[in-house]
Amino acid sequence: MALAIAFAFLAAWGFAGGNVLVRVGTQKVPAPTATLLTILSGTAVVLGLALILRLEEIFSLSLEAMGWILVMGIMGYPMARLFIITAISMVGATRAVPMSALQPVVAFTLGVLLLDERPNVLVVVGTPIIVLGLFFVVMPRRGGSSADGIANFRRLGYLFAIGAAVTFASRDVISRHVVSGLIDPLVAVGLALAVGGVILSILLHRQVVSTIQELPKNSLLMCALAGVFQGLAVMCLFQALSRAPVTVVSPIYGLQPLITLGLAYMFLRQVEALDWLLAIGTAISVAGVILVIIGATG
Repeated sequence: MALAIAFAFLAAWGFAGGNVLVRVGTQKVPAPTATLLTILSGTAVVLGLALILRLEEIFSLSLEAMGWILVMGIMGYPMARLFIITAISMVGATRAVPMSALQPVVAFTLGVLLLDERPNVLVVVGTPIIVLGLFFVVMPRRGGSSADGIANFRRLGYLFAIGAAVTFASRDVISRHVVSGLIDPLVAVGLALAVGGVILSILLHRQVVSTIQELPKNSLLMCALAGVFQGLAVMCLFQALSRAPVTVVSPIYGLQPLITLGLAYMFLRQVEALDWLLAIGTAISVAGVILVIIGATG
């Protein structure tokens, strides 16, 4: 269990670092292009490791295993990753990423319904606390812009972030089932990333090819580096899921909003406006996550 918790924390740090780098990159790079770059760079690193370390397991995969990899690849990358990067580009990392605090709630619900995992009192208490914190994150600010277009733009960004949280959580529940006995975690991550990269390349290659030469190289590099962070984070996440229930792992790497907020305070103060409501809301959500962790591991 201790190793699973360590991998989950590493996943949280990897996702948070990737989120901040994506925010920097998407100042100049459109969200679809940034998404494809993150997937391809993450695939290059993680699939490369899988080919070096797990080549025999890759060639021995069953049809069932390949089917699950296809499902995880579609949910995690053409869907969830595109959702979250679009949300970050629309409302910023410090507002989009706290929506990921919904992931433990969704993952826990699905874990109970589909994996026969059972809650205790702390988990039940922690769940509404998470939702309360998110209310502070998304509530309108006094003196903020009231233009309908901007307000609708932000609401759409939050919806993309919530969609990403729900999709990632659903992927995690499936991943727990798959990597706990059916597929090696490194193989599952590498091939799922490859599936996502192929699908996104087919969907976006014309748009990316037509614009990529006009985009700043430094911003493209930030997006590619974000993909490496996020690819390694997914690898750590799957390693954690192979060792512990999703109701334990998902809340721990759900600490990424607090880590993202801290990194944004250090590196994004000229890009994103941070305020007390945002900090308080993120802290409340993370407090709820901690209660879920204690309840899940107690």
